Amino acid sequence: MISRSLARFAGVALSFAAFAGTAAAQDFPTRPITMIEPWEAGTSGDITARIVAEFAAQKLGQPIAVQNIAGGGGAKAMLALSEADPDGYTIGNSWVATQIMVPTFEPRIGFDPMGFDPIGLMWVNPFTLTVAADHPANNVDEFVEWAKAQDGVLRVGVCPAVSLPHVVMRRFLEVAEITRYQPIPADGCETSNIQGLFDGSLDFTTGALGAVKIYGDKIKTLAIFTEERSPIEPGIPTAKEQGYDLDWGAATAGWSGLVAPEGTDPERMKKLQDVFREVINSEPFKKKMFEGGFTVQYMEPDAFQDLWQVSLDRLAPALENLKKN
Repeated sequence: MISRSLARFAGVALSFAAFAGTAAAQDFPTRPITMIEPWEAGTSGDITARIVAEFAAQKLGQPIAVQNIAGGGGAKAMLALSEADPDGYTIGNSWVATQIMVPTFEPRIGFDPMGFDPIGLMWVNPFTLTVAADHPANNVDEFVEWAKAQDGVLRVGVCPAVSLPHVVMRRFLEVAEITRYQPIPADGCETSNIQGLFDGSLDFTTGALGAVKIYGDKIKTLAIFTEERSPIEPGIPTAKEQGYDLDWGAATAGWSGLVAPEGTDPERMKKLQDVFREVINSEPFKKKMFEGGFTVQYMEPDAFQDLWQVSLDRLAPALENLKKN
């Protein structure tokens, strides 16, 4: 009799706990959520974070405050996110450079590139081969011919040293067998590099398509380094179709997605995943992102997590070479 009572009591307790957990998830969030952004205010990353935060806040019924924690190539932001309470109230805008590249290049930074919970991929942004508007080359073959005919060392503008545009450009130059060049990192990334094309201090550069397209016919983009053309600028051919296959697949494009600290409450994670899935796949969100030059490409949490490993596998050898050079 006592054992039956205990069993009944245990069953009620378990049912109550399950109900309480479900109710807590339904009530979540009851206060504002913080989204950690690894780039400075006004950058393309910050802009996209604020766009998705605005849309998601309307669905969640609570504000999402974007907190910019710049520095260390994004390491400061990702470290802060990895150390945050996994209660669902802190999430982050993650990038291939900030999450995968920086800790792989410098493991002492203190966080595991795979040590986050995935919410979903938000967008991809191809990188480009870009020159000044008056450059003699109009395609990649002409550019390679021009580059090999130059007497001095070519000056190529790249984003910070440990960045995807930098290693993608190095990979392209390797495939094109261009050996005499000097990468010139710029903290301002595309903005500084495009200015370098204007004033003649750089011979060519690479940058995210969404950032370089705003300059219109003031510059010339000869190729994008992805497997397929971008719907944003379908007139720009890929390097691959011009005979220069980087053979890195999805790892050649910049990606950005939303993540949470590892071990975040599963019920709250599901709600975040559901809300951001709905937002990212919505036409108003896609339209606003497209206008900003970003290709929205949603990816489910598990597939997004697989992309981390693909990026890590492809980029780790390139980063080791970068250390040597």
